[in-house]
Amino acid sequence: MDSVKDKRRFKRYTRLAEFQLFIGGNTYQAYTKNFSLNGICFTIKGMPPITMGTPVDIKIEELSLAMPGKVVWKKQNGSGLMVGVEMSSISGLLKHFPLSDIFLDLQRNEKTGILEVRNGNICKRIYIKNGDIIFAASNLEEDRLGEVLIKVGRLTLEQYYHSFDVMKKTGKRHGSVLVELGYLKPKEIFWAVTNQVEEIILSLFQWKEGKFEFKEGPLPSEELITLKLSAANLIYRGCKRIDNISHIRHTFLPMDTILNHSIDGGHTVREILSISPLDDFQTIKTLYALMSARIIEIHEKDGTEDKIGEEILKEAEEAVLDSAFVENVEELHNRLPSINYYDLLSVSKWSTSDDIKRAYYKKAREFHPDRHFYLTSNTLKNKLNNLFSILTIAYKTLSDPKMKKEYDESLSFRTLPGDGHNLDMAKAKFEEGKQALRKKLYADAAALFGQAVYLDNSVPDYHFYLGLTLENEKKLHEAEESVSKALKLDPFNSLYMAELGHIYLELGLNLRAKNTFEKAVKFDPSNERATEGLQKMGNR
Repeated sequence: MDSVKDKRRFKRYTRLAEFQLFIGGNTYQAYTKNFSLNGICFTIKGMPPITMGTPVDIKIEELSLAMPGKVVWKKQNGSGLMVGVEMSSISGLLKHFPLSDIFLDLQRNEKTGILEVRNGNICKRIYIKNGDIIFAASNLEEDRLGEVLIKVGRLTLEQYYHSFDVMKKTGKRHGSVLVELGYLKPKEIFWAVTNQVEEIILSLFQWKEGKFEFKEGPLPSEELITLKLSAANLIYRGCKRIDNISHIRHTFLPMDTILNHSIDGGHTVREILSISPLDDFQTIKTLYALMSARIIEIHEKDGTEDKIGEEILKEAEEAVLDSAFVENVEELHNRLPSINYYDLLSVSKWSTSDDIKRAYYKKAREFHPDRHFYLTSNTLKNKLNNLFSILTIAYKTLSDPKMKKEYDESLSFRTLPGDGHNLDMAKAKFEEGKQALRKKLYADAAALFGQAVYLDNSVPDYHFYLGLTLENEKKLHEAEESVSKALKLDPFNSLYMAELGHIYLELGLNLRAKNTFEKAVKFDPSNERATEGLQKMGNR
């Protein structure tokens, strides 16, 4: 038994469940001690005729487990027998086996095969080679390559339908057709497929119910694009997406649990919550994500905790870097309404033009959206785009002597983010922006409306006109965010609703567009923009 125990590379879960075991025509009372993806340990009352390799049928209703296995070790335990059984296959329910553990256990054991996860009629398959996640597929329409490209604004509906028709006629892969039609560059295909595959996997972390089965064996080689994705990185990002605290409450830890980190030792959950700059829910989500990726672990005085292998630590470094960048974007974006251009660029009023330029280039290298194409969260992408836009405005303002002088004068009157001088400046920038918009100078208009929002983010029209301008520039996700902010400030404005509906329509979110148009008409039956949107949908 000791030699088998030393080879255990699957996380084990302690669970007491009573069940009936059938051996040689006789029934024995049995109780589970612990279980893992590939096996189960239990005790049996009595001394049944069991030897190494004895086949047994395991059926435990409490664990929704019913499959054959074979005895791999046994040990007498008082008046009974403790037995270890290796299951014939790896399968189960997500409520008993966290998705993060499934990925990491398959990685530790360098398994090759297809992990199939089902929830009702939805089926998603993750292709794994020697423990590495290399591909994923889904039968869900919204997970198709074209649908993903529409969501990120890289493909129009017209291009999608055209390429889809060509794909059906030729039998070629959608990615190949998109390149042949000139809709994507060859080097963009790898990014597009990676984005699609990651989105399929990340969406699984939102599932509360579902069943899985790992089908071990050689992978189909034909037409399979091979990637190599970080399991720890995906787990961290997937867990951070969870918005419902009840989703993680049942697996989280007591406040006095000590968590270990490989760098600076251990702290209790309570201590971490007290020193974290984030709110409690965000901190708990972050801890849950780090624990799920096995980047931090529970401190065990008896030394029985699972140790992180070298391959997990290597991926953990990537996840930590990724999380640090995300938190940096969030923190700086939240500060935008309250900091000035000098603080944003980390320069002083007396910095030279060259200093300002160097500071801007340094920030641009860090926050330029093109450097972070791998991000899958539209919300984070929008924040990054907005942050980079304000950085550019700050650079242009401080680089131009006349604009810098005007800005410095505005700062001399600035006491609070909402003071009177700022409000006047915001109104002036807004009026200038409307003039630029009428002249179809969209880049100038976006910069001016952005400044108006920066100076006073409490006026819904400032956000709305910024959204209109971004919509004209085909920056649809940023436009959606701006118009949504306007609606939060003025939730009954049917004009805002109608325009938001058109943005949804251009993004290919037809159901959301229809609901938004209908809501606008309900508030204002004479809203022509909403009526136009409904008619456009009816003609499709």
